Amino acid sequence: MRISMTRRAIAAVATAGLLLVGVPAAVTPASAATACALGATCEGSLEGSLGASPFKIVMPSTFNGTVLIYNHGYRFSGPIPAAFAGPTALALSTNPAYTAISVPAFATAFGSAVAYQANNMAQVAQNDKIAAGLLAQGYALAGLGYSAQGWAIAEALQANESMIKYVNGGGVAGVKKIMVWGDSFGGYVSATVAERNPGKVAGVLPTCAPLAGPEQAMQSAMTVMFTWKTLIAPTLRVANYQSYTQALSDLATVLSTLGAVGAGTASTSAVGYPIAQANLLGGLMGGLPTKSAVYDGQTVNPMFATLGTAAGLAGGYSPASAGASSAAAMLQNVGAAAALGIMVRYDLEQRARALGQIPATDSANFTDNVGVTYTELLSSEQRGEFGDTLNATSVMPNALNAMLAKLDESKGNAAARFPASAAALKAVRSLPAPKGVYKVPTLLISTTFDPVVPAGNTENYYLKLHAKHGNRMVKALQFYTSPPEDGWTTFDAGAKSPNSAASAAKATSGVGHCNWAIDNGIQMINAVTALNRLVYAKTNKQIKAINRLMWSTPGVNSDGMFVPEPLKRPGLTVG
Repeated sequence: MRISMTRRAIAAVATAGLLLVGVPAAVTPASAATACALGATCEGSLEGSLGASPFKIVMPSTFNGTVLIYNHGYRFSGPIPAAFAGPTALALSTNPAYTAISVPAFATAFGSAVAYQANNMAQVAQNDKIAAGLLAQGYALAGLGYSAQGWAIAEALQANESMIKYVNGGGVAGVKKIMVWGDSFGGYVSATVAERNPGKVAGVLPTCAPLAGPEQAMQSAMTVMFTWKTLIAPTLRVANYQSYTQALSDLATVLSTLGAVGAGTASTSAVGYPIAQANLLGGLMGGLPTKSAVYDGQTVNPMFATLGTAAGLAGGYSPASAGASSAAAMLQNVGAAAALGIMVRYDLEQRARALGQIPATDSANFTDNVGVTYTELLSSEQRGEFGDTLNATSVMPNALNAMLAKLDESKGNAAARFPASAAALKAVRSLPAPKGVYKVPTLLISTTFDPVVPAGNTENYYLKLHAKHGNRMVKALQFYTSPPEDGWTTFDAGAKSPNSAASAAKATSGVGHCNWAIDNGIQMINAVTALNRLVYAKTNKQIKAINRLMWSTPGVNSDGMFVPEPLKRPGLTVG
């Protein structure tokens, strides 16, 4: 491993442990033996066989001996058109991890040549507020940018192990322990690093992470996308993308259709099914939440309740019922899920092609839905709760059963469904991944209503960590952030639809993907504190105290018996 490094001097504010950016000092070479000074930010590059990974270390004014290595979330491997990157879509245009570039070919297809390409900048925390709070407590913050984007698990693993070696080799003086943490894909990376380096990592904090792995995640995405292909948009490719253009085309179809439904300009699909109901059905079967940052699945527009007549429907007041609120929420949630379900699939299929040496003429699909019985993916509880909403359409009588029958009529037909390639599946399964084997103290935290990584990932991994240990103390805890129980969908007086900004502000951090928006990042700051205490905990009494700390944190679910919706398992319906 070759290490190159530059240093920027940063003036420290000792009273709060915060940082003010000073005038950059002259760039001078440094080696691993030269420690990053207190109150400084040090940047450099770690070079390995898979490429160079930039890193950043931010030192507090007073060091407590613990280095936190942060792993950032998934960054798209290819350029994303500006039409998808705005604040109402993927919010990439204001994300410093993405750089605006020009892709002339996008001008005709997407209305602009502007696109956003992920860069490999290093991050030391989710945001500045969380970083400031941790620095004030004396933690040294380290962050990495991987040598590749997308599902770059091998590159991320190498970068972390190089960073651990660099820190222990003198990059930070006075190190007592290293802990790893990260959001989403970064949590997946962190769990993998911890399992593989238990003697070098003291604890791990995976947050809102897809810990069940890419295969499960893409099976769930295929459930949603196959529902769309069958009932809404037959032109969708769904899997085995042979070009980046095909993947972007699928994403454009989904996002434009969702937009048209939201705007009231589309309601029935080209094949005759009610779009909102079909979308709700696909989301339910795929395991997506029925609550979003705007629609809480329970609040009814007070104007409709006041009118109390069919005139309310004619006037377009929405939502008119809790079910309508959930259907509207699913329109938002499927948009977020589709972006990952399509673009991550494309990325993984390209990696499978390279690893498995799969010819361009052969399929690189690694998830199989040929034998899936979709009717079995809709639970009896979901039927009872959403049956009326799924049937609330004039497009066809008994719409729910009609849609399920249409989905299941192709069961066993490999030409109508998507059989997996054995070579692609083998390649995806060969990628580094967390196995769920307990190695180091682990604290898990997720948003309860996450449309991108369902919270069931956390419960699934937590149960694996506790399995087969007998009476041995397993220091693994799980927590979930939750929005207000009495709802958050907010209406301005007389408005037909919710005030999106006011609703999202009230929803706080229990909905959305990796949304830690409460009280200056206190959820993440307390989670790090809790993990630090968990590392040293030796008794059940001490672990109970850690639980109390987290349960008393604003926005964290204090019900110790809470279990999120389990992950959907399409494979269990085969047979």
